[in-house]
Amino acid sequence: MKDFFTEQLVKHKTTDKDRMRQALYLGIYTAIIIYIVFNFIIRAGMHKEIGIFVLGLIFAAGIAALAWRQITGLNVEFEYTYTDGTLDIDIIRNRSRRKQIFSAAVADFEIMAHINDTEHLSPYKELPEVNLASGDILDNTYVFVTVYKGKRCRFVTEPKDELLKAMLVDLTPRRLHIKK
Repeated sequence: MKDFFTEQLVKHKTTDKDRMRQALYLGIYTAIIIYIVFNFIIRAGMHKEIGIFVLGLIFAAGIAALAWRQITGLNVEFEYTYTDGTLDIDIIRNRSRRKQIFSAAVADFEIMAHINDTEHLSPYKELPEVNLASGDILDNTYVFVTVYKGKRCRFVTEPKDELLKAMLVDLTPRRLHIKK
């Protein structure tokens, strides 16, 4: 088999829903931190102990670190890696935390077509959809259908032309419909 490797990064666009989640997390964590700090300040003043106050500051710092991790974790990129017939998709949060979320042989895909190709994708429109793309519908936004973790799902991706041509080796033209 011919050795082939390519990879591509796709940045997920921040939506209004993401901004709302960030604001909600910020509000909740700010309220928790204020409650902890004031609660421990009052207790430290009543008992005349600096240790209780320091403990409150440590708890507040831990909550602040958790808040920072959750809020920045909404900045997402996807990395597609295609190696000898296998497509791996990783999610990268805040350009630092990586996790593999999909891996399968391209030969096992039922179909792959442009997202607007209703002729080929209409039988699959009721399947659950997993968006692994930027969020916009572009010329290179494709949907593939496969069984993953025991369920048939539609996966939305944005492969570049080089990746599509490589997949054409593993998928017949009856299953890969490249937009012309």
